[in-house]
Amino acid sequence: MKSRVEYISRKITNEIVGETQKQKAVALALYLKKLCGRGSTIRNYNPYKIQKMARIHTETFKKYLPIMVDMGLVRFDGKNNEHLVISCMRSKHKARNIDIHRFSFKSFKSVYNSLRAFLLLILQQRKDYVCRTLQIARNPKKGQDFNSARKAVKRLVKQGVLKSVYDSVKELGLSYKRIAKEVGVCVRTAERVVSYALQKRWCRKQTHFLRIEMRGVNRMYVEGFTFTTRNYGFIVTANTYTLSKGVRQSLGMV
Repeated sequence: MKSRVEYISRKITNEIVGETQKQKAVALALYLKKLCGRGSTIRNYNPYKIQKMARIHTETFKKYLPIMVDMGLVRFDGKNNEHLVISCMRSKHKARNIDIHRFSFKSFKSVYNSLRAFLLLILQQRKDYVCRTLQIARNPKKGQDFNSARKAVKRLVKQGVLKSVYDSVKELGLSYKRIAKEVGVCVRTAERVVSYALQKRWCRKQTHFLRIEMRGVNRMYVEGFTFTTRNYGFIVTANTYTLSKGVRQSLGMV
């Protein structure tokens, strides 16, 4: 049976989109909860005890403690607030949770890296969900699928994800710039986030570029091309990602 630390609510993941400090606070809370085992209380806590327990600097704990308190990730207990209690981070509704047992809990940094990579996977999941819902709405296998898909499409229109119920979605991939904005990092760090997810085999990446022979172009700027070399022009578009079966199950995808 999985422990509560292996689930996190979607409400929390939605709250930390683009918020680096909150992401680190959540990662630290998850790591501390993992270290606590079945319990959730660090009795007679102090920054030095946390330092020894989690192998992090005392200033790091002091920095993220107020954020964890504001987010409701931790609370104080005892007559003089001498105990630190790690709150439950899962929802009572199973469908509103994300299975994070694939996270690496070796260190605070590894939890943070896993969390950032999962934000990328959630972003791709949302794209897949929109495409799948539109496909079902247009080519349903049974009436119930059609009705639920149409309701979902109308909800996406109301949220501004789609322009209308007759809208079409083109797969344009995910650029590093879009990933950087979602995670809340620079483009170079976004590349490392993608590399981490690929290393864990949580997704597969497919690159897209077209090479066209253009003799004598000699690195000149040509409209419509990403760049040119001596004799070729290249059109490079964003990468596309395919989630692994295990990750789709963790995110609640069918």
